Amino acid sequence: MPYLVCMKCGGYYQLQEGESPDDFSDKCQCGGDLRYIESLEELNLEDFDSEDLEDNTEDSDFEGSEYPDEGSGYSDEGSGYSDEKYPEDHELYEEDDTYGLTNDDNAPEMVGKTKISLSGNLFRISALMVVIAIIVISACFITYRNSSYAVFGFNEYEKYSDEEIDCFLESAFSPDDYGNNYNNVGKWNINVVRIKVIGSPTDEDMNTLNQAIDDINNNVKNIHLEIDDRNQMEADMEVYFIPHSEFSQYSVDPLEADGFTMWRVSTSDIYGGNSAGEIFKARVFIGTDQKSQERRSHVIVHELAHALGLHHNQNQNSVLCKYGPDLTEYTDLDKTMMRMLYREDILPYMSRNEVETIINNSGENFF
Repeated sequence: MPYLVCMKCGGYYQLQEGESPDDFSDKCQCGGDLRYIESLEELNLEDFDSEDLEDNTEDSDFEGSEYPDEGSGYSDEGSGYSDEKYPEDHELYEEDDTYGLTNDDNAPEMVGKTKISLSGNLFRISALMVVIAIIVISACFITYRNSSYAVFGFNEYEKYSDEEIDCFLESAFSPDDYGNNYNNVGKWNINVVRIKVIGSPTDEDMNTLNQAIDDINNNVKNIHLEIDDRNQMEADMEVYFIPHSEFSQYSVDPLEADGFTMWRVSTSDIYGGNSAGEIFKARVFIGTDQKSQERRSHVIVHELAHALGLHHNQNQNSVLCKYGPDLTEYTDLDKTMMRMLYREDILPYMSRNEVETIINNSGENFF
């Protein structure tokens, strides 16, 4: 395709099929004369108005005060431009069919050279990629104090208050009133914990249980609890709604508890009161002849937290406070303790000292 080239500013327009030089003015928008050529290779530097061309390149921030002379890579022999000699860091001019002239009137609208600095573009692209990477990585670490604590459920960099740390260590390791010493971490290490409900729960019991399960699933990202009564296989966790009088079948004094939890762990093949190790079975018992529905709802969330591997504490803001108020849903403190226990860097059967080191250092590497 032939071209119209401005001999003053160096801009050019590629004629399209069916277009003729007669369709356009013989003047460029800058006032320079237009020249008709069959190929850009016909151009020589001497053809241009060197003074105007130099002024034009200075106005457009060309790198250098003038075009390369004969000794710096420009050749007026043969085709004019030499690929071998032209500087590698020179600025290229984009070849675009939209350059230049319009058929709307006889006054050509020659657009000057559109320069593309390869190094500049690479720098801008690299900078953009760095910004995107920082945004993505930051999103992974941003922690929220709500039901969905992190964008990707990644809490190794979550920061904790002194109250949260103290309450968690007490709930994970302190001995209980029945002579059980919890010296090591107990937690589930499977992706899905299948729950089977047994006995006679009320509608409100099931509402409370379902809400507690949702709260756990929204905070503990590496396990998922779900009620699966239709599965004929043995459940991972059984939740019994039975009268107090039946507690004695499991060696528990009905007068001492409104509910209780037993575990089977990697260190013991029988159900017992010590959750230390990797939990692979649990049984939760809820007394159905409580004094009130509110009390029974409290026992449900209390015992389900035990089933995860947490034990009693003395913080009135936790459902696990043995002599605290009858809270019927998990508090922010409870949800934080669940996240702490189910951090990926806290493993079943870890000692208190190991866990304390991890928890106290959490958040130090957060940028």
